[in-house]
Amino acid sequence: MKHVVVGIISKRVKGIKKYLLVSSVLDYGKYTGFYYPPGGHMEKGEDLKVALVGKIKKELFIDVVPIRELAETSSDIKDQITHWWLCKAVIKKLNYDRERLKDVRWFTQEEIKEGKNIWPATKKFFQK
Repeated sequence: MKHVVVGIISKRVKGIKKYLLVSSVLDYGKYTGFYYPPGGHMEKGEDLKVALVGKIKKELFIDVVPIRELAETSSDIKDQITHWWLCKAVIKKLNYDRERLKDVRWFTQEEIKEGKNIWPATKKFFQK
């Protein structure tokens, strides 16, 4: 079984809570170009928090502090478990590794729930 760890990072803009989602440059078949929380696949035996901090640092060049695990769900990908973590981050300027990511955007919860290019597991998580 593979494990993925993702960070739920939010900010308030004029009183509206927004969440940071990324889109990969990789080909994910029918999910190519879809948005999901930053994170990545874990190595066997890797600590969840260590993996989360490292994956996000590698993609977004920011430091995050894992607060708590919000959920552990089965994935849209066969034999994969996703660990959803609430994270705190200080982001002055949004930057990202363009060799890994196609785009990075802030979404409201409604935009995530109703969006066409939101990864299904992400949509499902935000609906709950």
